[in-house]
Amino acid sequence: MVAACSSNKPATGEPGGAAVTVKHKFGQTTVASPPRRVVSAGFTEQDDLLALGIVPVAVTNWWGDEPFGVWPWAQPKLGSAQPAVLSLADGLQFDQITALKPDLIVATNAGVDQDSYNRLSGIAPTIPQAGDDPFFEPWKLQADTIGLAVFQADQMKSLVAAVDNRFADVAKTNQQFKGKKVLLLQGAFYQDNAVATLSGWRTDFLTEMGLVVPDNVTQFAVDDHRAFIPRDQVPNVLNSADVLIWTTESDADQAALVNDPTIKQLDATAQNRNVFTGKDLSGAIAFSSPLSLPVVADQLPPMLSKVLA
Repeated sequence: MVAACSSNKPATGEPGGAAVTVKHKFGQTTVASPPRRVVSAGFTEQDDLLALGIVPVAVTNWWGDEPFGVWPWAQPKLGSAQPAVLSLADGLQFDQITALKPDLIVATNAGVDQDSYNRLSGIAPTIPQAGDDPFFEPWKLQADTIGLAVFQADQMKSLVAAVDNRFADVAKTNQQFKGKKVLLLQGAFYQDNAVATLSGWRTDFLTEMGLVVPDNVTQFAVDDHRAFIPRDQVPNVLNSADVLIWTTESDADQAALVNDPTIKQLDATAQNRNVFTGKDLSGAIAFSSPLSLPVVADQLPPMLSKVLA
């Protein structure tokens, strides 16, 4: 596997020779100079790095079997580079990371605890999660943290603002979305439950487009972002929404839902108000990054317009 090299310039207003200090759950990390060998040790950090033009020497694969763990929206930024591919299936791969000789380890979405932080910090300056979420803290927080760590805080803030502007523009040009109720749902039943995403940062892109996430799913919350709706409650709960977005990953996923007896009963099914994402759009929603969210802003609104016309 050929390792990639990163090259980047300090953002405007950040002196090239001045160190940056990043605060996080385990204290703070000082990065002395713009890094050139960055390991992306968590599930989604590669998008933030690539958005800033930094090609990591290693990427951690999440799901989807994409080349080098990089999804289509980020592949142009990867170019011909061939970073090493790490896995979190059995925990952080300390030996492999050490062998890569990184000068920065970005691990904001890697499930880092105090022990693993100490071990990673012994290899290179390490940026773990900022707060209490070991995985998937709010995408803007992760983006800002990584932007600062690689001396491109201003550029990252511009990228984040551009994403917000994209969804604001969608709202302006799709007034029919305003006030419509939407549920974002997993693309398959889980243990005979429909899995809905609770209102929060994971659904901000929907509310920024003018849509509303109904609160009747909160009674079925199993954690801070998911609701497990028992099959016998699915019609009652899901019929409250004007549109259902199912994050299906394949035609087989969609067929399973379309042919499911409970889904067949839904008002959304009778009135053609189901949206099925497909793999790439499902992945773009899941990654929620400065590179993936513009894909959502491009692809999802026409699908919503079709069912909300």
